[in-house]
Amino acid sequence: MANQINTKSTFKIIFDRYRRVILIAVFFIVLFAGFFGILRQPLQGYQANIALKNKLDADIISAKSELASAQNYSSKIYSLTPAETKLLNMALPTKPDFSALIEQLTTLSQKAGFTVNNVDIEETSSRSAANAASDNVGKISVRLKISGGGYEEFKQLIGLLESSVMLVDVYSINFTSKSPIYDLNLVVYYYRKI
Repeated sequence: MANQINTKSTFKIIFDRYRRVILIAVFFIVLFAGFFGILRQPLQGYQANIALKNKLDADIISAKSELASAQNYSSKIYSLTPAETKLLNMALPTKPDFSALIEQLTTLSQKAGFTVNNVDIEETSSRSAANAASDNVGKISVRLKISGGGYEEFKQLIGLLESSVMLVDVYSINFTSKSPIYDLNLVVYYYRKI
């Protein structure tokens, strides 16, 4: 028993003498174990999130650069020269221009060797719920009466209408062998802004 008391008193003496050192050592052991046991995983996750954020920021900068390059390229693609704009307006004007239409049809007829006798023009309404895609395209019905020329000239006129810049459908052709007058029913298109 005396030996136990002596051991306890020796332990107590050592503890009382080195209390601060022992407490500091225990504090660092607990701190070290806490860091590696408890805080290490959240810290690694936080570091991984920071690395991911930096990567995503770099990807965003790269994507913005690519977007700016693509927008610059698309603006070059979609920009039209004045000559291209004029050609586009001739092919599909934004409003019905009857005087220009008469002028073009007269010029084509004269190139083929015909004389224009009469031109009847009427804008047709083609708006329907069934064909919503064509609601932006307006139609103009044209009845063109021409005289002169023969079979070869008539083939040339049809070829000129087909190769014309304006969009033209030939709906019907009427003529008789007794009369030198050809009656053409055409449909010309224009772009209707909504």
